[in-house]
Amino acid sequence: MCFYIGIEDLAANALIESMRRAEKTFLTYKEIENYGSKVVKFLNEKGEKAVLILSRESTNALFRNYSDFFKEKKLDGEIGIELKEDVTLEKLIVQFRGYLALDVLMAFVNENSVQALGV
Repeated sequence: MCFYIGIEDLAANALIESMRRAEKTFLTYKEIENYGSKVVKFLNEKGEKAVLILSRESTNALFRNYSDFFKEKKLDGEIGIELKEDVTLEKLIVQFRGYLALDVLMAFVNENSVQALGV
């Protein structure tokens, strides 16, 4: 089986872990990409194939389809994704974790993956 991980799941789960550990609601694209690389590495080490779907087109779709959750922001010269103020941790979890395969969820919460976020 091959898991295709889109920017929406990657960003949402990165922000979930950032909020849980440091109440951080903004991540740079670089932090999100590093997190994604660790998630894929974790899955590969478990014998699963995984592909990140990261492109400007998919990022634009993220902001279009989930405009009630995320906004693009520039902070200290770095562009990234920020949660909108009214989005709670519970709301993110309900929206973005309920349908995940267990292997992917375990990769998202794995300590090595989360370390890439700097939290």
